[in-house]
Amino acid sequence: MSVTGRKIIKSALWDMKSFFVKGRAPSFDVDLGTRNMREHATFSGQGRKARLCFSKEFCSFQVNNVDDYNFVLMIVSHELAHYMHQHNEHTDVDNFDTKSIEAWADYFGAKIMMSLVTFGQENIALQQELGFEFHSGNMINSIGKSLYRLAQTLFNVQDDRYSNRITRVGYCAAGITSFLDSYWGNLQVSRSMDVLTRLYSQGELRDWLTTETENFALDKEIIERATEIHRHIQGYQLAITGGLKTQMVRYIETSFHRSPEMRDLYVKFRVQQARDQGYELPDIA
Repeated sequence: MSVTGRKIIKSALWDMKSFFVKGRAPSFDVDLGTRNMREHATFSGQGRKARLCFSKEFCSFQVNNVDDYNFVLMIVSHELAHYMHQHNEHTDVDNFDTKSIEAWADYFGAKIMMSLVTFGQENIALQQELGFEFHSGNMINSIGKSLYRLAQTLFNVQDDRYSNRITRVGYCAAGITSFLDSYWGNLQVSRSMDVLTRLYSQGELRDWLTTETENFALDKEIIERATEIHRHIQGYQLAITGGLKTQMVRYIETSFHRSPEMRDLYVKFRVQQARDQGYELPDIA
């Protein structure tokens, strides 16, 4: 049986459910090519009507190699990030709200993707079916190619509701390095630099970092606004989407009840870790 977009979607949903304690997984309701859609993928509906929707073209997309696989999985994971955070329960008041939510879905979606390729048994089987012998460096290179492909296509839009393409790649890259820090249980700047070098060495991404450097901005205000929105959605719950198995909490938890003081302390701790490894970083306000 050939690998298609539909097969990757189903594998991603199966693996996502496996990341939750038995009986606690979300339903992850999905429409596979049954709607007339302008987009390839979207998250629609609220409450029990919330569902992931994928176009017929996306579902039938033929996946020939691991680069195609990562391209499709990155798109699926972005929509899963919206689902996990119940983003449709929030009504955007302006374009900045939308941009903040989309930036977070880029960042968190990359963490979901890394979780799926690393721990998802169905996804590991798909990689093997495509003839990919797992090697972390080769996987990061391939993910970089998928980011370049996204930057050429879905990220390459002029719309105030979205960050520019090189910044969106940056949010995804930040999600990837965040996952790896959690996986290895520490911050190692040299490892992060190696990963970022591999990601940005694909296609024209390195050139765009230079030619579009004025556009590249991982805006702190966007992250702060996204945090405010998520805290409102979470309310008094322990997490927006609870029930994760203990071993998966470190990668894809959706809890935002941390004080600004605790967040600042965490940032200072990370900066000091980098300095201890010989990297001179300025104080971050």
